[in-house]
Amino acid sequence: MTNIFRKILGLGTSKPTNVRPQQTKTIVKPVNQTKKKLSDLNIYPSLISGKTTEFDMNNEIAAVFHERESIYANIYTTYVMLDDINLDEEGDPQLLHIKTATKDESYYNMLVEKGAHNLDIRAANFEFWNPIDDKLSYQVLSSKLSFIASESILSKKHMLEAHKMLDCDELMVSIPRKGLIFIADNNLEAEHKKNFMNMHAYLIMDNKYNLEILCEDIFMVKNGKIEGVLEINQLSDLLRIK
Repeated sequence: MTNIFRKILGLGTSKPTNVRPQQTKTIVKPVNQTKKKLSDLNIYPSLISGKTTEFDMNNEIAAVFHERESIYANIYTTYVMLDDINLDEEGDPQLLHIKTATKDESYYNMLVEKGAHNLDIRAANFEFWNPIDDKLSYQVLSSKLSFIASESILSKKHMLEAHKMLDCDELMVSIPRKGLIFIADNNLEAEHKKNFMNMHAYLIMDNKYNLEILCEDIFMVKNGKIEGVLEINQLSDLLRIK
């Protein structure tokens, strides 16, 4: 099998695995509940926490995106269809989970290929971000809350776009909760870098947007690819006792 997942510093490559987190609720419906057939162009990767309650991951094939010994929950890559045909009650597209429990590894690899292609051609829509009550003295990129905003970190094309917009060689990428992404120059002054990390920590610990926690660590990106991880064990410890 070819190595289809990025190397995370110190972790090596990851192969598909079966994931069985405890389930208390499931919000994301499976694809077979849609009314009309969707095309392969609707397939996208979706990063999820091993503690997700929005996805039913019982016996599902998923690949490890990020793991470490003391992390609050491993991060996995599953696949979804963005249903823009059968809109929900508010007129928005629906997110449908592509179930793999009865599929094999070759089927999953097909999802990987098509999902990566579709993610690349879908606009990341990065924009320069500032909190409402503060004027940042350094630049931060973000994108509007969406089903696959966090997944921009999986796309070399989108990360290269972020490099260009920030005019820097190395990025800090925060994906604290599902649907969020924040990106800054990793070579910021110490004070600005601390501010970015504090913002990341705040978004991890505060859930005013009612979004699932994704990752308490911050990723380092060079040349559009993840090359390292800033492990924030203090946040892992706080999440376990929260």
